[in-house]
Parts: sequence; C-alpha cells; structure tokens
Amino acid sequence: MVWALVVFVAVAAAYILAWQWDLLPRDVIATGTIQTRDGKTLKTRQFYRSTREDAYKSPAPGPLKREAVWEVQLPSGRWIDCDGADCLAAYEKSAGSAG
Repeated sequence: MVWALVVFVAVAAAYILAWQWDLLPRDVIATGTIQTRDGKTLKTRQFYRSTREDAYKSPAPGPLKREAVWEVQLPSGRWIDCDGADCLAAYEKSAGSAG
C-alpha cells in the first residue's frame, strides 16, 4: 500500500513539473498551410512558447512569459520555427541547407 502511494505521488509530481516546464504536448492555437514553389503543401501551426525572460525574478520554476510562435512542417515531418509571414522562407532556407 505504501509503494502505491509513493508511485502515485511521484507520478503526480512528474506531471505537475512537466506541465510547468512546457514538456507536455503543445497547445495549438492556430493552424494553416503554405504552398511552395515546387507545388508542395506544408502545414503550419501556432502555439504558445514559454520563456523565463521577464522583468522580475521569481523563485518558482516554470513559465513566466508566453508568446505565440509559428512552426512549419517540413516534408520529412520535422517542425521548424518560422514567423507567420515567413514560413515559406524558412522552408526554402532549410531545403537549401539540406542539399
């Protein structure tokens, strides 16, 4: 019985820490697509990214500031950062550096 309680507390603590440090799956707030010059349609998504940059210091762990950022999914399935207006440029830059 004691072991079950210890396991439960450990799992609950791990979940709370993962939630505070943004390790759980992202909360997508917007999605879209872009069309490349070679005819591919790529997915885009916007989500909140947490940072520790803030005007004041806090002794508590976890996110202090949330900003909305965009990503574009490459044909390989990998997601890379982009600005909402330049996702096509981010894709082209990644395709140029891969070859």
